[in-house]
Amino acid sequence: MKDVVIIGSGLIGASMAVSLAKIGLDVAVVEASPARANTQTSYDGRTSAVAQGSVRVLSALGIWQRLGDLSPINDIRVCDNGGRFYVHYDHREAGDEPFGYIVENRLVRMAQEEAMAAQSSIEMIQPDSVKSIEHEPSHVVITLESGRVLNARLMLVADGKFSGTRALLGIAVREMTYGQTAMVFTIEHSLAHHGVAVERFMPAGPFALLPMTHQRTNVVWAEPDDMAAHMMTLSDDERLQELRARVGGHLGEISIAGGTHSYPLKLLHAHDYIRPRIALIGDAAHAIHPIAGQGANLGYRDVAVMSEVIADAARVGLDWGAENVLAHYQQWRKLDTLMMTSATDGLNRLFSNSIRPIKIARDLGLGVVNRMAPAKRLLMQNAMGLTGDLPRMMKGQAA
Repeated sequence: MKDVVIIGSGLIGASMAVSLAKIGLDVAVVEASPARANTQTSYDGRTSAVAQGSVRVLSALGIWQRLGDLSPINDIRVCDNGGRFYVHYDHREAGDEPFGYIVENRLVRMAQEEAMAAQSSIEMIQPDSVKSIEHEPSHVVITLESGRVLNARLMLVADGKFSGTRALLGIAVREMTYGQTAMVFTIEHSLAHHGVAVERFMPAGPFALLPMTHQRTNVVWAEPDDMAAHMMTLSDDERLQELRARVGGHLGEISIAGGTHSYPLKLLHAHDYIRPRIALIGDAAHAIHPIAGQGANLGYRDVAVMSEVIADAARVGLDWGAENVLAHYQQWRKLDTLMMTSATDGLNRLFSNSIRPIKIARDLGLGVVNRMAPAKRLLMQNAMGLTGDLPRMMKGQAA
């Protein structure tokens, strides 16, 4: 009998496994992809904006310390394309710490693999996936495609926005496609970025420049699906012509480094996060528009909250897989994720158009916010993941 079986070993599933192992639980992780497949350079070109709150979680798990040199986000500049006004966030106005760091997902996965390997109570099962699930009063029976049967006091589902396990459970989702595709790639440039992240709102979708190490910048460029499909057929030289017009000259000479990946953008939110002895975490529960770079941070907060409710129940001898414990997790997380889902969806709708009266109003709004120090400070604290009902790990404490 396993204490916990986690389905999916991505950024959130792997962090969850390490956290529960540190609490003292016996954990199995079921992953569909072959070993080390998702740490290859060719796997995806994505980075994550890891906010300070999430840095504290990964530090508590011993994952952050394995990452090495990283690029801090010292400033954030938000502007409307062609507008006169902008919002400039300087981390020094909120404290001594940067807003967060831009980290290649591949490197996080490598650090997570090392952290999991260091925990003898974590068993990796891959490649394999869930075939069927049966509920018993005291545990869940999970049959894998390989034929192996796992019994667990708790199952956590972390296999992403297209979760096959969530579908097996019959959990309904609110789902909406944006008609936008994000093209993601890295550029090298001759001038330093100074840790400045840029978010430019274009009528077709947001365009972001995210500072990386070694004079590199990750580009997240959203376009309508048909235009993105056309852009993906262009050569690097042809794409660079379009790119230079959007980047401007502040990075000097630029070139595309590595491959370009594309991801259709969609909103997804599960109606329920829990079933008897089962809970959804990360993108399996909620997937949002990347306009604010908060998707992974919501998942890391799931990890911190789930770790805390399980640890608190275990300390007093309660059944930490019971319905009331999971209900506490769902109540704690659902409002936060619904608010972030609504905020990112609203931002994308507000800025992804060129209707003149709306454009004038939002341009003026950016100018007003830039001059309101208290409002800016609150927004900066929110971007750092340091607002709301924080779990202990996000306060720098153990779960």
